[in-house]
Amino acid sequence: MRKLQGWVLEDFGLDVVELSPVGHGADVAAQVWRAATAINTYAVKWSGAGTNTGHQVAAWLGDSGVPGVPELVRTMEGGLWSFHGKKRLTITPWIDGVRAAETGLTTEQWTQYGVLLRRVHSSEPPERLRQALPRHSPVDARVPPLAEQLQTRLTTQAPEDDVEAELAAVWKEHQDTITRLLIRPPEPSGRRVVCHADPHLGNVLVDGQVHLIDWDDVVLAPPEQDLMFMLGGMGSLGPTTPEQLKAFFTGYGDIELDQDAVTYYRHTRALEDAALWAEQAITGPDREECVDILRGVLGVGGLAQLALS
Repeated sequence: MRKLQGWVLEDFGLDVVELSPVGHGADVAAQVWRAATAINTYAVKWSGAGTNTGHQVAAWLGDSGVPGVPELVRTMEGGLWSFHGKKRLTITPWIDGVRAAETGLTTEQWTQYGVLLRRVHSSEPPERLRQALPRHSPVDARVPPLAEQLQTRLTTQAPEDDVEAELAAVWKEHQDTITRLLIRPPEPSGRRVVCHADPHLGNVLVDGQVHLIDWDDVVLAPPEQDLMFMLGGMGSLGPTTPEQLKAFFTGYGDIELDQDAVTYYRHTRALEDAALWAEQAITGPDREECVDILRGVLGVGGLAQLALS
């Protein structure tokens, strides 16, 4: 903790008097703390996930006055982050709100969220920033070979413990689904916009206003990359009733959805979730919970079956 406080003071000029870890989030490559100075409170994130470009886009959106996108605190040298141990240290003002994944959104808040995501998709970043944006999530290239490795381990090797035995049973039960997920549909070729790429309710905070956080994975992609999360298969992390979906699109506005693009991004996310939750069920943390999440991804009503339907 003292080392982190030293980094924050040296890099950002903030004299932290209280530092508390924040346990939310599925990203094992990131750690988040609530940091209090004598006058303000901040969210401090130390992460090896995503790309630098995501923070640049978030900063540009925040500086452009897009409500609901947290502004980044600058370093003493005017940068958006500092590096320690090959990970980025970033700071944003602390949002003293509730996590939407735990409380849900009201009808009005779903509409506010639709307005926010439409503003992100309608934004026009400077050309140099647009050109720097990745077209795919950094995770995309890693997932197919990881899934193949898991396939070999979970179907041909003896499990190392009871949790892995349960994981292998789930994997084998849904073998046909996993095999079909490994065959990707054609990538969509439609217009590309700034996409958050992970806008489920686990990344939404509400304090009277709706805030979208965790901009590590920003990509330049068709809007269906983000809208897929609103169209079913995400359980309580997306709209769960027709009324909620209607409220979201009341705010987002009219769009002619490319169903092939929706299928592609559902398919890509389903394979990513299957592989990454299975991997974490082996390596930890929260191994048993990861098996349960994987069961939901692959089971009836889950994203995998929706993507393949």
